[in-house]
Amino acid sequence: METDDTDRKMEELGGNKRLSETPPDDDCCPICFGPFTVPCRSNCGHWYCGSCILQFWNYSSASKPCGCPMCTCMIVNLMPEASLEQQPQNQEVAEVLKSVRRYNLLFLGGACGFIQKVRELPFFIKRIFQGLMDPDTNDTYIAEIRLFAGG
Repeated sequence: METDDTDRKMEELGGNKRLSETPPDDDCCPICFGPFTVPCRSNCGHWYCGSCILQFWNYSSASKPCGCPMCTCMIVNLMPEASLEQQPQNQEVAEVLKSVRRYNLLFLGGACGFIQKVRELPFFIKRIFQGLMDPDTNDTYIAEIRLFAGG
């Protein structure tokens, strides 16, 4: 009993900070304001619906890591709730988990990240050309090319 109080105080003070494996019961997704569907924790500790944070990333800039909507920290790793990996999934959940794995491969770095970037290159080039053909877009694509190539 006393150690639980000590652990709680340590977490509140920022020492020995352990991240929860499940989202808080009384919390909701800060993007859709609904209950969590396929809950994913960012590397900064905030929880989101997997599909919500991935859509947020796609709309912001799919060539670089998503900024956390809560604290603006760059999200380089999304961790799905542990129980999702252990239970049978419907098609929608499986697709979100697959997209989360893809996101993680793109931004965690290393050899796997490089291979994933090579796999994504045709889609990235297509998006660049579509943007270049659109007279309403500005020249931010040059910056995206630099970000994609540089890591």
